[in-house]
Amino acid sequence: MVQYINHPKCVAVGECGLDYYRLPEDEVEKKENIKLQKEIFVAQINLAKKYKKPLIIHIRDASSDSKEILLKQNAGEVGGVLHCFNADDQLLSLSDHGFYFGIGGVLTFKNAKKLINVLVKIPKDKLLIETDAPYLTPEPFRGKRNEPIYTKYVALKMGEVLDMDVEKIEELSTSNAKTLFRI
Repeated sequence: MVQYINHPKCVAVGECGLDYYRLPEDEVEKKENIKLQKEIFVAQINLAKKYKKPLIIHIRDASSDSKEILLKQNAGEVGGVLHCFNADDQLLSLSDHGFYFGIGGVLTFKNAKKLINVLVKIPKDKLLIETDAPYLTPEPFRGKRNEPIYTKYVALKMGEVLDMDVEKIEELSTSNAKTLFRI
């Protein structure tokens, strides 16, 4: 892997992070799993810092630990994106540390009230649009394989929520991505 990290097409380190959604039921195994996830996450942060690449961060049911590690490890040196952002208010302050928020198809779901409420709090210069393909396909294609072409439905919904023209949302997200990934 390290041999490819300096390739011009390599713009980030990831997907990395913490996922506590499906932990073992046995308490000893659970603690070992969490410890191992944290160790690997720190190693990935250090790799990103060594090669000056932003992080693509997956966080599921692990917001507090993720935020603590990102801040403790000074991951803001390289920044990154909280991919498929899970609408946790406590993570919003990471925008002050070089982190962006990837918004995907979930925004279009009928039960996306929490994400809609958090979306308006995210600084506009920290918003990105993403697919999370092949999953989380936006309405009206929910249940089908997600494709990059469907990001336009995320942009439409984002524009509706933020009271912005879809063209402005597209420009904003593209500009933010270019800034984050230095492209």
